[in-house]
Amino acid sequence: MAGWVAILSFVVRSFSLPRALRIVSTSPARRSQIGNEAPQELASAIDALLGLNVLFLSPVCWKRAAILHRYLSLNGRTNTINFGVRRSSAGALTGHAWLEAEGRPIFETETPAYAITYVFPSQGPFTMELASLAKSRSV
Repeated sequence: MAGWVAILSFVVRSFSLPRALRIVSTSPARRSQIGNEAPQELASAIDALLGLNVLFLSPVCWKRAAILHRYLSLNGRTNTINFGVRRSSAGALTGHAWLEAEGRPIFETETPAYAITYVFPSQGPFTMELASLAKSRSV
């Protein structure tokens, strides 16, 4: 897992996020190559690894989601990565990345309340208006 986090950390600096995600993800033809780990064990392993918080191993949600997506796919478990944004109570725009399986968030302590801006892998175009998230301000 650490090797894939390193690869992801490097390629995301050199390529767009969708391309970086394609590089670290796996195709359906390559599934079930690493055994049959329980999904919760995989989630715990990546959380422990990113929890080291050294060099490129930092507890960042998009790294967690991308690497966990890869390992779940290798175990034959279909899932998607959702990226979303929301406005905090203080007015700041915040983001989060999480996994979904069968339309439900997985490995999240709370249901993510974010406007989804990107889904990987995507089955089609996404048409959300980011301007709808802008806070109206009177001048």
